[in-house]
Amino acid sequence: MITKKVTQKDLPHILELLRSVRGDGRKISASQFLTAKEKNKIIGCVRVKELKDCLELGSLVVSPEYRNKGIGSKLVRSILLKEKRRPVYLLCFDKTACFYSKVGFSKIKTNLVPKTLRDEYLLVKGRLKKNNRKIVAMVIK
Repeated sequence: MITKKVTQKDLPHILELLRSVRGDGRKISASQFLTAKEKNKIIGCVRVKELKDCLELGSLVVSPEYRNKGIGSKLVRSILLKEKRRPVYLLCFDKTACFYSKVGFSKIKTNLVPKTLRDEYLLVKGRLKKNNRKIVAMVIK
């Protein structure tokens, strides 16, 4: 179910999945992603994106009908096995921090994240403030 190699042909399907949850579709490349497939249909994805000063885990999406079946956890664990460099950071909603804790991430203060990711945090935080959604920073070393 977890695909080790993503091709350029997969990118439109990944973008469609990301758009379904307003995910980050900026600066994507096939080499960043792992996907989960069922009958040749992409049902989940995750990526590690290399920023100027750090690595960021992001774009974790699982199709609604496949959620709560361990696919997201398998995707994250698989991509972290593939990506050996550490640390890897992420920004997530406070309510999903428990999920990431179970796969090895720890919460950190946002002032401890590298500058590029902190700038992203400030951008996202401003947009979400209206909706009372809290963003937290996490890292795995």
